[in-house]
Amino acid sequence: MKQIVILDLEWNGTYSRRTKSFFNEIIEFGAVKLGPDLNPIDTFSEFIHPQVGKKISGKISMLTNLKDEDLEEGLLFTQVMSRFKRWAGKCILMTWGTSDVLALIENCRYFTGNPKVPFLTEYVDLQAFCEAQMHDESGRQMGLSSAAEALEIEEDDLDHHRALDDSFLSLRCFQKLYQEDMLKEFIMDASCKEFYDRMLFKTVTICSLDNPLVTPADMRFCCDICGRRARRKKDWELKSKSFRAPFYCRHCNHQFIGRVQFKLKYEGLVVKKKILPYEEPEAKENEDAPQKSESRS
Repeated sequence: MKQIVILDLEWNGTYSRRTKSFFNEIIEFGAVKLGPDLNPIDTFSEFIHPQVGKKISGKISMLTNLKDEDLEEGLLFTQVMSRFKRWAGKCILMTWGTSDVLALIENCRYFTGNPKVPFLTEYVDLQAFCEAQMHDESGRQMGLSSAAEALEIEEDDLDHHRALDDSFLSLRCFQKLYQEDMLKEFIMDASCKEFYDRMLFKTVTICSLDNPLVTPADMRFCCDICGRRARRKKDWELKSKSFRAPFYCRHCNHQFIGRVQFKLKYEGLVVKKKILPYEEPEAKENEDAPQKSESRS
């Protein structure tokens, strides 16, 4: 297996007059290179001198503790990219989630006119790998700190939201969950056009049952007690981008709420179904109902 490099980036959200749009300008690179035993053998850390946003936003400054003067002596983005490419060599690049890769693509396109990242040949989404190893089925992306806490990883010696320290925290999560056979399933070929198509594809949540991708079979639920098909009691209701409806099983009299969500991803439509406990609707008080009066004789 190739050498592994774990990369983390920090960026500053700013407005570009050239493109008349908002832009995530990378301001810091931090990476750790691993040896065969998955222990660090070298590190890379560089500030980038901003060319678009002249000042760090208050939010980013508060998160990273970086100040404008910290970046004054930084190199240009293209210079840091060249240095990192020489330092990393041919490697499997890992980042926690794909947002860093998207930022790299965005910055490469802006500063060079070419979205292709020159040092990216093989890639692993470390967040997805760790979630799979932890058997997380919540459907929500797990943050780096949350994963470290769940894995009982010590992080008091690291500064959160600083590139090099976050790459070390990612490494500790990776070391805790590493399985070579499982890792191979997450290595993506990043040298082809399909990789960029996949990265840049925007996932869409379907919020209409009239969408032709939604089939009647997607809306059926079986009883979680006896396993037989249940009957829907009311119309579907859209709530928090998922559809919900009460169901009733005539075989065992069990009631439950069926929830179904549709997400259109690069790979195709993903349907997530879940059974939730049934709650009796609260009786509405009719304030306008005539009050019964008592008469005394």
